[in-house]
Amino acid sequence: MAARCAVVIPSYNHARYVGAALESALAQTRPPDRVVVVDDGSSDGSAAVVAGFGGRGVELVVQENAGAHAALNRAVALAADDCAWIAILNSDDLYEPRRLEACLAHLEARPDLGVVCSELAVIDDAGRPLAADTPRRRWFEVAWSLGAAGDLSLVEWLGMVNFPATTSNVVARARDLLARPFRPYRYCHDYAFLLEAALRGRLGVVDEPLLRYRVHDANTIVMDPVPLVRELLRLQADLWRSLGPELAEDPGLRERFYAFARASWDNASSLHAGLFQVALAQLLAALPEERVEGALAALGESGLGELRAPPNAALQKEDLRAGRAVLRSELLERSARSEGAGRRLERLRRQVRGSRLVRLGAALGVSSARRLLELSDPKGPE
Repeated sequence: MAARCAVVIPSYNHARYVGAALESALAQTRPPDRVVVVDDGSSDGSAAVVAGFGGRGVELVVQENAGAHAALNRAVALAADDCAWIAILNSDDLYEPRRLEACLAHLEARPDLGVVCSELAVIDDAGRPLAADTPRRRWFEVAWSLGAAGDLSLVEWLGMVNFPATTSNVVARARDLLARPFRPYRYCHDYAFLLEAALRGRLGVVDEPLLRYRVHDANTIVMDPVPLVRELLRLQADLWRSLGPELAEDPGLRERFYAFARASWDNASSLHAGLFQVALAQLLAALPEERVEGALAALGESGLGELRAPPNAALQKEDLRAGRAVLRSELLERSARSEGAGRRLERLRRQVRGSRLVRLGAALGVSSARRLLELSDPKGPE
């Protein structure tokens, strides 16, 4: 017997849009076995619109307003009672007809994954594609282009930008959603869930635009960045705390954790990674010295391989051999020359030119990144 799938919809004051959202869920090429809507205390008649779909099997639960995370967690708990797969759809977004079919096929083919997202299209309040020159659409194009070259891992990509963008872009195994309920954030509960899934190696991406994400005046958009920045900092703190006990025991998790931490310094969101370091410094300053010493001693007793393997060890050997600091761009050129083939050099140059990280670094004025782009120019040094 095939596993059952539910679509869950947290609804709040979207009477204008929720009917279309429900129609898109019911029109799937792989129909959902259940559609569960939790209305989070709407005051605009949204619940009445949903109730009109009762004859088509849509289940409605109405609760007092408790926030999107609470509505999501309640809907997931209800659907997980008899469904192994759960897809989330916000009440103002739309599924493409093949969304469930394609996403579930991806999960079935990859038992190591627990969550998938897909490419998306951005629409306006009337359901029309946003014009190519609108800032919001251009932001999404930039966000997705960061991963297009294939030079970023998923955790690096998420560290730089929340490219899935929304909880509507979550299709997951019920057990993954139950294991990591959505946190009580106002803006970032989707990002926190997806990021932790990626760090645990449980996230996949379907390379097909299967979601239409609606941009309108009622979106949760922050005009004052301070509340969003504070929430992003809290997200980082919560994530660090939740992963802390496992990091010493799981080398793969540590590797992904390191990659995310590095990428977050070049993020394209509102997070200032340096502010999180300031918060950590203040936290450490408030701790008794023996607590800090104990934590550092515990690292030494855990047998972490990184204690005996300095970062960039290979580059340090090059520096020592040369008796000076070897430019990283120089190493790139030397490596290409040592292969002795123009074809291989050109392939390496294409990889550098296609690197979003290198281009972003150059745009930010990092001299080594600019030098790498100069060396990767087809008219550059042979």
